[in-house]
Amino acid sequence: MASIRTIKGNKYSRVRWWAGFGYKEKTFSLNTKDDAVADYRNGIVEKKEYLIKQDVEFQFAWENDEGITKQKKYTLHDATEEYLQHLQLNGRKPSTIQNKRDSFKYLFAVLGESFPVKSLDNSCIKKIIKRYKGQLSDNGINMNLERIRTLCNWLYDDKEILKKKIKINKIKVAPKEPAYLNQQNIEDIMALDWLDNHYKDAFRFYMETGCRLSEPLNSHIKNGDWLIITVTKNGRIKKVKLQPHHISVIEEIYSRLKKSRATLRTFGKRYSEKFKKVARAIGREDLHFHNLRDTFAVIRYYETRDIYQVCSELCHSSVKTTEKYANFFSFEELEDDFRALKDGGSFIDFMRKVDTQSDKSSIPPMVGVGSGWGNQSMGNYKYSLVRK
Repeated sequence: MASIRTIKGNKYSRVRWWAGFGYKEKTFSLNTKDDAVADYRNGIVEKKEYLIKQDVEFQFAWENDEGITKQKKYTLHDATEEYLQHLQLNGRKPSTIQNKRDSFKYLFAVLGESFPVKSLDNSCIKKIIKRYKGQLSDNGINMNLERIRTLCNWLYDDKEILKKKIKINKIKVAPKEPAYLNQQNIEDIMALDWLDNHYKDAFRFYMETGCRLSEPLNSHIKNGDWLIITVTKNGRIKKVKLQPHHISVIEEIYSRLKKSRATLRTFGKRYSEKFKKVARAIGREDLHFHNLRDTFAVIRYYETRDIYQVCSELCHSSVKTTEKYANFFSFEELEDDFRALKDGGSFIDFMRKVDTQSDKSSIPPMVGVGSGWGNQSMGNYKYSLVRK
């Protein structure tokens, strides 16, 4: 039976029951300090006790203006909003929360926002896959399914609303081969006479550091030549030892960002869209801005022959993420794509040669050994990307 508890003078009704693996309980405010009123309202709660134990939600008469008890249905909309709030309170990044919110829209489109959460099962997941098969890429569907899976796990583990854990089977897709710029592509970009020097320098910065698009936008310079990135994908602080020519590029990005009224997301999109225009101009429509980071990765893999070193420099959480650069490409293939790396040649020498030939970049040629690019020498130069 429902029992009355007094907390700081206020009366509450508590329903407690054995759930097979432990006790569960729900507490309802009686919105009074008077014993007689509390007894009366507790009796109303007791009449709904059976349904309460079945996780049916109620709004009692003393909790609304109509003065009547209403049965509440815990809907998908209620669940997703509570889940996103839970993520926010636990420190998840705004971008992570927004991405999940976007994925939940696909869930709503199939089941409806008022769909009762307790009715979620594997058949609902199959409906989502069937609905979007052909409309979205298989990878796109899987990405949304992964975010829906985290919601379902929370409903089962934390909220204990789902009686059975939903097993979500993703669509089987072949691993996608990473795309990157080869030597000829880089030469072609630096030779574009219509491309502003700042964008050439920025693209070069990303190729030489392996930074993600948003990372320099969430950073500051320490001691004159250390880029301290405070917001990263895996939540760790990343430190990049800058070459002298990198500093002018970063300062220009800071300056443009300060003058802009755009959000960080919109500001970064300008660089992404400019790169896409450049990719089309050189006949590589398949490329995206993130492929500048992939270019860094394949070059470092060729030069170091050490996938764990590349993992560290990319600041990946697991080497399994980095292994795609070893699984898809051979050293011979990379050597053909970067002719300047043959016979011990270095990427730094190649970029110096591109500067001399194109005469389009505003930053000075890169310097060689001893320039402060980190603690470990790689070939004829030193490189740095230190993970904390």
